[in-house]
Amino acid sequence: MTGEEQKNPYLLLNFWDFMLMSTLMVVFFPWSLLFCLYMYGWEDTKLILAALIHDAIKTIIAIIAGILLIAAVIFLLVSVFI
Repeated sequence: MTGEEQKNPYLLLNFWDFMLMSTLMVVFFPWSLLFCLYMYGWEDTKLILAALIHDAIKTIIAIIAGILLIAAVIFLLVSVFI
């Protein structure tokens, strides 16, 4: 690398491709990691894992936001009708 930050091409995958890749990585976890290391090398494997972690964090934040929204709506409905 020339010192500039390397972009992660795995973050640019469309929904279905990334879903397929992440599902296969999770289902076949120890072997999928070894496969990635053997076929793609250390750098691409790090990029794949970084994309998976990035997606997991976004998913957790979306779930928490959804739960908070549902809780707020329930709280407002209960407070209005009581």
